[in-house]
Order: sequence, then C-alpha cells, then structure tokens
Amino acid sequence: MRRYARALLMGLVVVVVVAPVAAFATQVQEVTSAGGMKAWLVEEHSLPLVAVKLAFKDSGSAYEPAGKEGLSGMVAAMLLEGAGDLDSNAFNAQIEGHAIQLNFGVDEDTFGAAMECLSEHKEKAFEYMSLALRKPRFDSSAIERVRSQTLSVLLQQEQEPGYQLHRHWEKMAFGSHPYGAPTLGTKESIGNIGKSDLVHFTEHYLSKENLIIAVVGDITPAELKTLLDKHLGSLNDHYTADVKVEEVTLPAKGQQVVIDFDIPQTMILFGANGLKREDPDYYAAHVMNQIVGGGGALNSLLGDEVRQKRGLAYGIGTQLDPMAHGAAWMGSVATRNEKVGEVLQVLRKTLKDFSHNGPSDKQMDDAKKHITGSFVMNLDSNASIANFLINMQMNHLGIDYLDKRNALMQAVRKDKVKAVAAKLLDPDQLLVVIVGKPHLEIH
Repeated sequence: MRRYARALLMGLVVVVVVAPVAAFATQVQEVTSAGGMKAWLVEEHSLPLVAVKLAFKDSGSAYEPAGKEGLSGMVAAMLLEGAGDLDSNAFNAQIEGHAIQLNFGVDEDTFGAAMECLSEHKEKAFEYMSLALRKPRFDSSAIERVRSQTLSVLLQQEQEPGYQLHRHWEKMAFGSHPYGAPTLGTKESIGNIGKSDLVHFTEHYLSKENLIIAVVGDITPAELKTLLDKHLGSLNDHYTADVKVEEVTLPAKGQQVVIDFDIPQTMILFGANGLKREDPDYYAAHVMNQIVGGGGALNSLLGDEVRQKRGLAYGIGTQLDPMAHGAAWMGSVATRNEKVGEVLQVLRKTLKDFSHNGPSDKQMDDAKKHITGSFVMNLDSNASIANFLINMQMNHLGIDYLDKRNALMQAVRKDKVKAVAAKLLDPDQLLVVIVGKPHLEIH
C-alpha cells in the first residue's frame, strides 16, 4: 500500500548493481548454525552469485515512537554512511570495489536488508552487511546530510499528485493508527531525530530474536553456517520495541474525497478492507482479485469494462495488501478529467454485479492459469526467490510452500470466490481518493 513512500525511501540508499540472475530452484533447506542461527537456503550453483535477504520483524515505520516518524527510514539510509573504522566514502568504496549490492529499507512492519554479490566475494559481503548492522558510525556530518536529503524529498513529494493520492488514502483508511502515518516522517519529526535515536533503534530493533534470513545462490550449507555465526552472531540477542501496534480495520462506511490538483488526468485510488495473509480465505481472495483487477491486466473484469469496452483509461489494476495488523484490497486508475464520474459509476456497478453474481467457470479457469503460470516466471532471480523465502517465513507458510502453492490456488472453489467478493467488494464500503480536476457528473 505504501510502495510510493518506500520507493522514495530507497532513493536515499546507495545501490551498487551486480549482474545476471540464476535459474529457478525449489529445494529449500533450513540451515542452523553452531550458534543457533537459522536461515532458509536454496542452493543454486549454476551461476557464481549469492543473494541474501534479512527481515527484522515488527521494526518498520509503524513501530516508531510518536514524534519520531521517519526514524526507521533514516536508520536505513544511515547504515550505508559508514561503519566500524570506515567512514561513508571508505565504506562505499569497499562495497563498490567488491561489486557488492547492499541496501536497507523499511515498510510498515519490517526493517529489511538485501545483499547480492559474486560468490567469490561472499565473505566480504557478509562482513560489510554485518558491520553496517552492528557498528554503524552515525557521524554527525552524515546525519545532517541524510536529514537534508530526507527533507528535500519530503518537500518534493508534497508537490507530487501520486504522493497526495496515497497519503490522503492512508489517512482516510487508517486514521490515527500508525499505518496512517507517513513512512518518511514529517519536517518536524525528521528534525527531532538525533544520533541517540538512531543508536537506540539499531540496538533495540535489529536483533537475532526478530530476525528472519533467506539465502539463495552459489553457497553451501556449511559455508552459510560459518558466515552466519561469524558475521551475524554478535547482533543483540533480544528485541525491545517502543511501540505496540494494535489491529486495525478500515472504516465500514464508504467515503470519497477530492483533492484539487492542476493535472491533465485525474488519478483515483480506491479500496476497502482486505484479508490478512493467515486468513483461510486468502487464496480465494487472491483468485478473486486476479479476476477483478489482475494487477492491471486488460483481460480482467475491470480492464474489460473500463478500457476495452469504453476506452475510459489506459489501464486499471487492483491488489491485495495484507499487513501484520490489518489488510486492504485496493486499486487505482487514471482518466481524463471529464470522464471521472463515468469511471466511478462503471467501477461501482462492476464490483456490485460481481459481488452479487460471483465468477464464471471461464473466469475461474483463466485466473488460476495466470496465477499458477506466472508464479515461476516471477521467481526469476536469486533475489526474487530470497524475497519469497522471507515471505514464507514471515507468514508461517511452511518450508514446502513453493511446491504446494499452486495446488492451493487450484483448489479454490467458485463459491468461495463469490463469498469473498460479497465480503470485500461492497461499493458502499469503498474509500475513494481523487486527485486532479475531476468532473464528477456523468454526461
């Protein structure tokens, strides 16, 4: 849901790109080091590449203390600004010199690290990733540079319609809940963050207790065990957060807000309650979403009604967004200002009809074929597989989920999809934000 803000955050992070990807592999092993550190590993020795993903649970932007919004994002940026005896320039020179890709980022629930390297440099790559996590310098000059960069991004995004669209929708959907706060913080909160806050976050939030690890590529279990203990074994043992995040549901009554913005096309973001990942009906909701919005596919129900039949937009897409403490189903579309009223009418009617009638056999068959067929295609690199292994662990899906996932999707019944649609696609519950110069009347 807050990918717009995440993308801006990642713009503050140095990334050094390495090359080609490995082939898809599915055999997942759980590796436990002598020191008790656990990781999920997929060995792939056909290319000399290694990808590592770390996820620190319950350490995302929702867990920041009041008045310190943006703290986790500043930490993510600062971890590449020098560590140990290496200042920012020296640290990044070492990363570049060994062709290592290293970055840190946050979402609402999680603080993450991602590393990719040539397998010949995996020892160094683990060393620098670990050094950043365990011994960040937080030099005053670097803090002020990152603060200035963050404030510049905050100022810039205030002028961007896409940011306004997402921020107003988040505030409408989540209100005072931490999910409704800006991921990058505010001018005031960024100004409140000092070195002691950065140190506190790394010491209390980035620990072995809340750490999930996934590794894919040209590395053996024995090598991984050694690297885990040597480079991550000295992380703090225990996690202690400053904030407890409560469960949240979106308002049951629909709302619509218009934000005046002088742009040639009006942007629309709409949504309602979704299903959390552990919900037993999640697979039915996944199939439902593919039929209705399909991530923007032209042959989806909304794609057919809005673009193919009426030419009202270039595309319209929907997605499920499950989070740790809430969930949303949401979609977006952009259209000519004078066609906004018609788009909203078509959207509401299409959702109402589908929630009442459910899917056809053909829609079910087409959606399942796409979901299962595209699955392997989306796991097209070591990094993408490692990301999925993190997702599997975060959501307690089991180490064999890669092998059973498509069967779970194929087992979804039509009546289940209809029931989920009736629950999630009520047009009277839609939260709609419109940014532009819309004509809401229908000609």
